[in-house]
Amino acid sequence: MPAPTSLRRSRNTQPALLLRSDLYFVSFFSCIVISTKPLLKMSPSLMDCPPELLINVLNFLPVQALLRFGQTSQYNRHLAQSSLHTLSLGIHQNRMSAAICKLAATQYPELKHIKSVFEPSYQSSAPTRKSWSSRRSSVGSDYFPEDDLEKDPYGVSVLISDAEVYDYSTLINFNAALTKSILTRHGGTLRNLDLSMCTLTTPIAGALARLSALRVLSIRIEDSPHMRTIPRSRMSSQRAEQRRAWDILSDMATWGPRLEALRIEGGEVSTSQLSQLLARSRWCRELWLSKCNFIGEELWEWLGSEWQGSASLRILGVMRCGGQIGDLALDVIGGLSNLQVSTFGCDTAAWGATC
Repeated sequence: MPAPTSLRRSRNTQPALLLRSDLYFVSFFSCIVISTKPLLKMSPSLMDCPPELLINVLNFLPVQALLRFGQTSQYNRHLAQSSLHTLSLGIHQNRMSAAICKLAATQYPELKHIKSVFEPSYQSSAPTRKSWSSRRSSVGSDYFPEDDLEKDPYGVSVLISDAEVYDYSTLINFNAALTKSILTRHGGTLRNLDLSMCTLTTPIAGALARLSALRVLSIRIEDSPHMRTIPRSRMSSQRAEQRRAWDILSDMATWGPRLEALRIEGGEVSTSQLSQLLARSRWCRELWLSKCNFIGEELWEWLGSEWQGSASLRILGVMRCGGQIGDLALDVIGGLSNLQVSTFGCDTAAWGATC
C-alpha cells in the first residue's frame, strides 16, 4: 500500500503529463498547419486575380460561356460586360429567317491570298456550299446546314416566339429596343460587331454611333421573303427613317477615325453618307458593299481623289449595287496602289459592267 504522499504526488503529476502531451499535440498540429500554408498559396482561386488579368482571360470565352459566367454573381456580371469584344447579333421572327441570314454570310467570295476580317472563325472547319449540297443528297431532303453554322462562338440569334401574334410596328420597336440596350451595355468594349436587322432605325443608329471601341462593323438589312410583309403604309416612312438613321451614323460616329473594316449589305445608304462616314478614317483596309442601290458612280471619284485613306485600302468588294462600273471606276481601282483584292459580283460586258 503506497504512502499517502506518494499517492498525492502521483495524482499531482498526472495533469502535468496530460498538459505536456497536449502541448506536444498542439505543436505537432501547428507544424502541419504551417507546412500546408505554402501549398494553399500555390493554388489560388482564379477570382483572386486582379480584374485586369481576368478580363484578358475572359476575352477568349465564347458568348454563351461568357453569359453563363456573368450569371454567377454581380461582380462576375460586370466582368462579363467588360469582356465582350466581338458580337454577331441577329433578331429574327422565325427559324427560317435566322437560317437564311446565316447562309447569307457565306455568299461572299472566299479570298485566297489575303485574309478578310469578316471571314468567320469557324469557316475553315465549316463545309462549303458544294459539300452542303452533296451531304444533303446523301442524307436526304431533311438536312439543313443551320447546325453547321451554329459553330460561331460569337454568334447570337434571338428568335421572337409567336411573332405572328404581334403587328409589324410592335416587332420593329422590340427589335430596336433590344438592339439599343445591348449596344449601350457593351458600348465601351465592343470592337467587332456584325448586325443583322430588318431595318436601321434612328435609336439603333444613335447607339451605333456611340460605340467608342469599335473597329470592325458589318450591317446587313434583311430582305428575306420569309419575313412578314411590310405594310404599304409603313414602307415610305420606314425608308425615310432609315435615311435619317444613316445621316446620324455618318455625322456622329465616334469610331470613324479608328475604323479598320466596313461591310454594308442592303439599306438606304447613299454615296454622300458613305463618303462622310469614311472621310475621317485613314486606316480602313477593307470595304464591302452589297445591294446598296443608292451608291452611284461618284463613289469612285471620291475614292480615287478625295479620300485620304485610299492608301490603306487592301480589299474592295462591290456586289449587286445596281451601278455602272465603267472606265472611271477601272481607272480609280488601278490607281489604288496598295489594293490587293478587288472583287465585283457583276455581269461584265467589254470594259463596262453592271452590278
